[in-house]
Amino acid sequence: MYGRKDKGPRFATSGFEHPNNFVIFDDGADVLVKRIDNDESLTTNLVQYTKSPLSKECTNYTMTIVEIAKDEFVMVGLTNRCVPDNPMWTIDRSVRYHSNDGGVFNGGMGIKTYQTYTIGDKITCRLDYHGPDRCLINFLKNDRLVYRQWANLPPGQLYPTIGVSRTEARLKVEWPKPGAGDIHIRTDLPSNWFGWTGIKRYDESMAVTLEEQDTELEREAYNIQCPTVLSQDFNFFEIEIMKLGGGSGDNKKGCCAIGLVSGNCEPFVMPGWTESSIGYHSDDGGILIESESKSEDNNASAECQTGDKMGCGIVFPQIDSSSFREPILVLVYFTKNGELVYKKRMRQPRGGFFPSVGFLNEGDSIKLDVTSKAPSSFQDELSHTLNLADVSSDFRCSEVIHFKDLAADSAVFTLSLHEDNPQLIQYLRYPLLNIGDGFSLEVKSLQQNTEIQLGVSTKEHPMEGDFLGSSKTSCGYLLKLGSLAMKEGMRTVSAWNGNKEIISCYLDFKDDKIALISFEKQSGEMIGRATVSCEGNTHPLLASVVASAGPCTMKMDWSRSIYNARFIERNWGEAETWIKGQGIKGDKNKLNLKSTDSYSFAACVQCRQPMLTGTSYFGIKLLGGESLPGIGLSKSTTDVNNLLGSETGEVCFLPSKGEIIVQNCKWSLKNAPKFKAGDTLHCGFVFAEADRVQQKGVVYFGHNNNVFYHCRFTTAHGGVYPTITMASKGCAAELLETSRAQPLAESLTAEWLNEEIMADVEVSDGTHPSNYHDKVDPSSQNGLQIVSSEDKKKAVYISHTIRERTRVDPIINFLRKNYPNYVFETSGNCVELTDKQTAINQCEFVLVLMSEIYTLSHEMAMEYALFANPENGKKAKPVLVAADPEMNWPPQNFFRNENVKKYPHVFVGNATEKEGMYRLLTMMDREMKKQFDQGSPSKNIILHRMDPDRHSMGSCNGPHELEQYSSDTGKAKAKSGFCNLL
Repeated sequence: MYGRKDKGPRFATSGFEHPNNFVIFDDGADVLVKRIDNDESLTTNLVQYTKSPLSKECTNYTMTIVEIAKDEFVMVGLTNRCVPDNPMWTIDRSVRYHSNDGGVFNGGMGIKTYQTYTIGDKITCRLDYHGPDRCLINFLKNDRLVYRQWANLPPGQLYPTIGVSRTEARLKVEWPKPGAGDIHIRTDLPSNWFGWTGIKRYDESMAVTLEEQDTELEREAYNIQCPTVLSQDFNFFEIEIMKLGGGSGDNKKGCCAIGLVSGNCEPFVMPGWTESSIGYHSDDGGILIESESKSEDNNASAECQTGDKMGCGIVFPQIDSSSFREPILVLVYFTKNGELVYKKRMRQPRGGFFPSVGFLNEGDSIKLDVTSKAPSSFQDELSHTLNLADVSSDFRCSEVIHFKDLAADSAVFTLSLHEDNPQLIQYLRYPLLNIGDGFSLEVKSLQQNTEIQLGVSTKEHPMEGDFLGSSKTSCGYLLKLGSLAMKEGMRTVSAWNGNKEIISCYLDFKDDKIALISFEKQSGEMIGRATVSCEGNTHPLLASVVASAGPCTMKMDWSRSIYNARFIERNWGEAETWIKGQGIKGDKNKLNLKSTDSYSFAACVQCRQPMLTGTSYFGIKLLGGESLPGIGLSKSTTDVNNLLGSETGEVCFLPSKGEIIVQNCKWSLKNAPKFKAGDTLHCGFVFAEADRVQQKGVVYFGHNNNVFYHCRFTTAHGGVYPTITMASKGCAAELLETSRAQPLAESLTAEWLNEEIMADVEVSDGTHPSNYHDKVDPSSQNGLQIVSSEDKKKAVYISHTIRERTRVDPIINFLRKNYPNYVFETSGNCVELTDKQTAINQCEFVLVLMSEIYTLSHEMAMEYALFANPENGKKAKPVLVAADPEMNWPPQNFFRNENVKKYPHVFVGNATEKEGMYRLLTMMDREMKKQFDQGSPSKNIILHRMDPDRHSMGSCNGPHELEQYSSDTGKAKAKSGFCNLL
């Protein structure tokens, strides 16, 4: 698909990507293009500047045609980064301006600008506005604006690209240079306003006249549009009607209009006819808003004739000026001869409002004035009118989200379209700064396919296209899916019960590293917690809601802090309000694991509040089960659908087997007490420092109030939480009093916290046997023997399309649980090309979650090139493939077949296919062993673990052993292991 028929040598040029018929001179200033065969694709005949995409630091580049054959053409524009050695325009991720027909194409759709260009013309491509997921691009011909168009590209992917048809050509190019400054476009020159060629603009007289209508196509109206948006510095403009041309039928009276349009409004409509536009029309004095037929207000006294002046302005809210090009609420007003005739609060489109003047008939003529100041006589009145809606002006949201009911402490929003892309709402005025700051969400109505998510994010989060949790500075709870999304992955938690249930979200903890966000139901039951990163983040956290697949209606309420730091009740509450894993049922303080399903072989119950200095001891009464419940401590975001102790920041004691699990390392406790139903099991923590900070402390366990084991434990940021774990169906426990003082003498706790003793203790990292167990040698009867150890420094890169996150995220979570000693980096985590390259360089091998959607993605082709065809002589990474069973193998339209056939691959549709997932684990185990045999620097490589007591997966039912490979001996040693599957 990407191959070229010209097999000659490729002229590589540093900082550029191009086929071999392009020759670059003078650091890219001169570009010579040779002819290509007629059967070669035009989409690959291009040169791309790879040193620097357009950005705030370098906003534009220019191209001048020096030579080109007759009837041939040039394409100037932007596309995402080309695949190395395979340059190609990406149809749906590019914008380009063609010389032969003046067309501007975006996403396979084009519009004529009626502005062709040829030899001697200078074309400029300029970044006008950049959003998180799309950018507004200007095209200028000889320094005059030709057209504006959105590019479906985020910042960082706006690579300057020039394409040529099959002819010879010579081009002069000024590629973007950081620090070169932006282009200044004078708005006071009518010739800089763009529109149809039949509209004549005269800079000296400031006159604009529709002198010639389109004879090829019937047009209902025409307009010109200002090259810059209205802002605080340029917030008013005016026209004087010089002449109203005569027409026929309904248009006989003639009409001019003044108003505001969005950045990509076509030049053949009147202001107010299209979405995100408003216009004041001279013929009837009417105001039209986003409608071709319905007038908002017809006022005979506002009708205008020759000699009248019509004005338009905006009053902006008193908020951060960086939001002035976002969809904020503004006040638009119109004047006739300096007197106010109309005012309207409305949300401006993304990118801002652009001044526009409309013409209906040939001969319509106006005089443009952009230097006059807004009338001062009614400015106070306008500011007051806008401030009445200060609540809605404090929202940043997608353009398809609409306000319904507004109040000082709440707002109702609707997503009226069947929009599959996630749409964001953010509340700007009161960020989540203090413990207890938060909001609640009530869903009024939704469709079957609607998904709603609430949580927090920063102003950098895209308004369209991404759910919360896609970046390290956002997290959210998906109501229907019943899961928490954060940078570390998805967590299945308690599901939403329906439309009448109100969900709260609030800030529970914050330091310089993380912020902890808690979610709970109106009943008081905790749903779960998620974290966002605070390291290097200067933006505050904002109350956020994301909705997709409308229509739906929801209400946000921030009337008070959900909790306040001074009044938070630090009691642990009844167990039924704790965070519960699937299958666990609670009745006041009694808990029972009713069932287990294919997702989890164990489940936990986590306390709603963390352990603090005064409440750092709790206990349970063992009520029975196939195996007795265990207790321990967990981090704030533990997976309650897994065995406690399976993740970093967790510790657990299992009474039935007398085992300690510390951060996914299992130990067998020699001479452990014998537990039976009716006994009590206790756990406590001795703090060395302040509450809820990462620190070294001592965790201890007791049997019927007698302490039998203690060890050092390192807590996570946000503190540690009392947790009960149930490993089998029928497990039952009763939560005992939790506020009692610790049953320890101060002298004993002081000895435990002695820094000299604790300095050499290394239980928490799970890689060494402890030499500190009640001052007894670990080889003695009262010590511990190691069951498994693991290396935590290995990395795997998972390549997948973001469009398939619903399918691939459960697979990724499955792998994380089965290989907790491995770090998994993914395409979703690494957005920028440099991030992808860094992660791939550090990984042991790459796992591709392949599908038909993957093979059609240009971005995935680019990512594939990073690991399969590395530059600078680096060795290609080993590649494993988990292919969707719906696709044909090998994928004919993507990889080079001779390479693909060599890749180990299995077929996996989703994480619920047990046999497919087991085949994937087996394939990965083989690759991990291969990496070890080739000289892995790590001491131990731990493969996936399967416990015959709890394992049941497909046809694999017999006992299994943990394979632990030692680089010291080069041989495998059999060790008993425990299951962390699913």
